[in-house]
Amino acid sequence: MNYDYDTSKSWQSALEKEGYEHHCFSKKDFNKIKRLGRVWQRILKIVNINPSSRIFEVGCGGGIHLATLALNGFEVHGIDVSIDVTTRAENYLKEVNNFNPINATVETADIFDYQVSDSYDMSFHFGVVEHFLDITQRQQIWNKLYSLTKPGGWIVSVVPCGQHIMREMVREKGLCGYNIPEIDYSCESHKREFEELNLSPIYVFTHNYFSFFSAHPSKFVSKIIYPFLFIGGNLVLPYTPLSENLKEKYAQTIVVVGQKPNNS
Repeated sequence: MNYDYDTSKSWQSALEKEGYEHHCFSKKDFNKIKRLGRVWQRILKIVNINPSSRIFEVGCGGGIHLATLALNGFEVHGIDVSIDVTTRAENYLKEVNNFNPINATVETADIFDYQVSDSYDMSFHFGVVEHFLDITQRQQIWNKLYSLTKPGGWIVSVVPCGQHIMREMVREKGLCGYNIPEIDYSCESHKREFEELNLSPIYVFTHNYFSFFSAHPSKFVSKIIYPFLFIGGNLVLPYTPLSENLKEKYAQTIVVVGQKPNNS
C-alpha cells in the first residue's frame, strides 16, 4: 500500500479529541444548515446537477457539507479516515434527520484503500488533498475520485490558497486551525493537476477574500480592519475583471471544478 501514512496519522491524532463536531438542536440550527453558502451556490451553478444526484465526499469531517447538500435534495455519502470524526458526523446527521429526513451516510475509510462499485454525479473534498505533500499521493487521490465519478460527472476541490499575502505569517505562527503540513497551492498549480486528469472544462476561482485577516495576531487588524475588508472585498472582488492569479493574493481559498469526459 503506497500512501502518505504520516499525514493520515497526523489527522487521526489531531481530530481524536477535538474538531468537526456540529449539532442541530433547534429550528434555527436547521435553517442555517440548509442554507447554501456562497461557494456552494457558485459550484452548483457550474455543475448544474439535478437535486436527486449522488454526491461523494472524501474527508467528510463532521458532515457539515453532507448535511447542507442532503437538505437541498442530494443523495450524499462521505468517508473519513478517523472513526472519532465519522462517529460525530453520524450523530450530527441523525440530529438533522430529526428535523427533516435526508439521504446521507458516512463510513470510516481511507481513500487509498477504498474499493466500491458505486459511481457519483459529483465527487469533492474541502481542505483534504493539500495535506498530501507528495504529488504521487495526490495523483492517487485524484485517480480514485475520477474512478468514483460517472462519465460526464464533476470533481470539485476546495483548498487553502497558498499565495495570499499573510501566508508566511500563517505558517510561522500556526494560525488558521490545525497545524498539519500542507502545500502552497496556486490557481495555476491546482488547475494543472486537474488538466493531468484530462478533465474538461475546468473552472478555477478564488473565494473568501481577506478571511485570513480574522486570524491576525493584532486585534486591531482582526477585530477592526478585518470586517470592513471582508465585507467590501467579497462584495467587489468576485465581480472585478482581474485575473485569478492576482485575486489569489487576497483569497483564503481556491476552488477548482472539472468535468469527467462523457466517453470515459
